[in-house]
Amino acid sequence: MAGRVYAQLREAIMTGRFAPGQALSLRGVAEAVGSSTMPVRAALTRLQAEGALIDGPGRALMVPPMTLDLLEELRDVRIALEGCVAKRAASRMTKDHLNALQAVFDAMDAHVEAGDVPAYLRSNFEFHIAIYTHGASDLTLATIQNLWMRIGPFLNLVAPDIPHMRLSMAAHRKIVEALWKGDGEGARAGIEEDIGGAAADLRERLQSREAARA
Repeated sequence: MAGRVYAQLREAIMTGRFAPGQALSLRGVAEAVGSSTMPVRAALTRLQAEGALIDGPGRALMVPPMTLDLLEELRDVRIALEGCVAKRAASRMTKDHLNALQAVFDAMDAHVEAGDVPAYLRSNFEFHIAIYTHGASDLTLATIQNLWMRIGPFLNLVAPDIPHMRLSMAAHRKIVEALWKGDGEGARAGIEEDIGGAAADLRERLQSREAARA
């Protein structure tokens, strides 16, 4: 049960279902996942050890905030790692794999036009993992997922409206088209555009918040 709760919470963090600074109480999480507090406590402790959660007010844990320096570091590391993996995947994905990826892309596009941000973010994660699964070992894939645990909560800040999501979909379209052609460099460039664009938008929003607080 603790493992299932952990997996459920981990995916929720990576897909942006929890906002930066959001507190997670033991009782609240237990009620949300329909579990007793014991497995939830074990799952939260594990996520805290991995850096996905930090100590919050009272006895609660919370999603950690983001700094500009950390944002830039995560951007550079993700571009290097995820771009490399996408390039490797281009030579390994079969027609069946590409058809499955195309279906995820089409669903994501429909979520954009419907303005369904939560569904878009879930599909976005599914889209990337569908690629990386074919270009990375389990060890590398786990590293990528750990990076997504830090950036996932902030994706809600950069996907607030249809125009922005359409812009992000342009990079996703380039990735899909490159993979259909077996173009590893094209896939890598699409990943860089996708991650770099989201990081630039997030940086702008973080700077605006800091200015407003000042």
